[in-house]
Amino acid sequence: MILIGAGCAAFMNILDGTIVTVSLPTMMHDLSVDTALGIAVLLAYTIMLAGTVLMFGRMADRWGMRRVMIAGFLLFVASSLVCGLAPSLPVLVLGRLIQGIGGGMLSATSLGAIGYYFSSASRGTGIGIISAASALGATLGSPLGGIISETLGWRWIFLVNIPVGLLALWIVTCRFPPDPEYSTEPRPKVPDLSGVLLSIATLTTFLIVLSRGSETGWFSPVILGGFLLAAILLCVFLIHESRCSDPLLDLDLFHDPRFCLANLANVCTSMMVGGFLFLMPFYLILVSGLSQAATGGILLLFSGVYILVSPVTGRLSDRIGNRVLTTGGMALAVLALAFAAATAGSSALVIPIAFLILMGIAYGTYLSPNNRQILHLAPDEKQGTASGIIRFFFYIGQPIGVVLVEAVIRPGIPPDMLAAAGRVDPGVFQAGLLVCCALAALSAGCSFFAGRNKKDQTSA
Repeated sequence: MILIGAGCAAFMNILDGTIVTVSLPTMMHDLSVDTALGIAVLLAYTIMLAGTVLMFGRMADRWGMRRVMIAGFLLFVASSLVCGLAPSLPVLVLGRLIQGIGGGMLSATSLGAIGYYFSSASRGTGIGIISAASALGATLGSPLGGIISETLGWRWIFLVNIPVGLLALWIVTCRFPPDPEYSTEPRPKVPDLSGVLLSIATLTTFLIVLSRGSETGWFSPVILGGFLLAAILLCVFLIHESRCSDPLLDLDLFHDPRFCLANLANVCTSMMVGGFLFLMPFYLILVSGLSQAATGGILLLFSGVYILVSPVTGRLSDRIGNRVLTTGGMALAVLALAFAAATAGSSALVIPIAFLILMGIAYGTYLSPNNRQILHLAPDEKQGTASGIIRFFFYIGQPIGVVLVEAVIRPGIPPDMLAAAGRVDPGVFQAGLLVCCALAALSAGCSFFAGRNKKDQTSA
């Protein structure tokens, strides 16, 4: 039942980050706003999710996983109702902001519950199942959003959260072990509120600049000034955290080089996945000449394979440790990306199909053991904090990877994609694949050294 409850938390918070994308044009038409304003519906959720996940990881350690997860489901269900009934864009954005806060609670506790309730000998299995639930949410988001919007209307992409959320809420409330009683030592109700506000301000600035860079120009004064402001805010945040008596980001965890390296590998892998998933639809349409429907179907291979592999490798990491699986998974990704770059332009459809299958195996082999290692390197009383750190770096890695690859392939993308289908030079996509290959190689190196000098080989 813990796995079901935590799996629902992982599934729902990832699903609602992607399910809106396909329905956005219909929403904007019904609410009589343009896309420039409508993008706030996407950013509101992402910013609050990433900006609060560290705080709720800390709160879960302090108040208990069960309490924070219950609050997360309550907030997620209530905000989904607000979004589904929203009469205007401001109300919808407000609902998405609240939904992002609930998603931050669920994101921090979905992995944290495995680290908290499961022994180290079985955490890999649990993390594998939670990772598969997250992948399922990411996989179903866009197609499910399109189907629901077309058949029931866009409001139902939010309203369907209510019965699922209520079922999960019942599971967590009635079937989870009770949280232990904690020390009565007086502490602030919200840990490091200044850190929360600084992190949200940093992420808001950074993500808005990323979303506007291609349109405005990466070297325009506005964009460069935005990046500078985000960097300044980040420095202020880190200085504040280093001096805070009760910090949002527990920098003590980063004193262990293995913890730093495992999280750096997490960031690099997230960037790599975000980059190649952004690149592949363009490649399949413009180089392979596939239709949009066929492209969507082939791309499901990556998530489908990953969903099948992740629980297996999570269970395997409980037996043989993490180092071989994390390093091997990213080494396989390097080979697959190099293979795809070398064969770019081939008319054989079997090549991109084989590439996506290999990438699904590589990512599924890597992710659960990496998350297991990060949780293992954190003490038992900081499992929520470590879970929040994992999710935080995952959320910021993907948009950076998308921007890197988009900057490389943009010169090769024609204005009329459908008219140019099957007739675009593959060279520009080779460069994008090699960028992803370099990120995978860096992740493999970090993963290898993150597992060094471990006496307990089941945790290495």
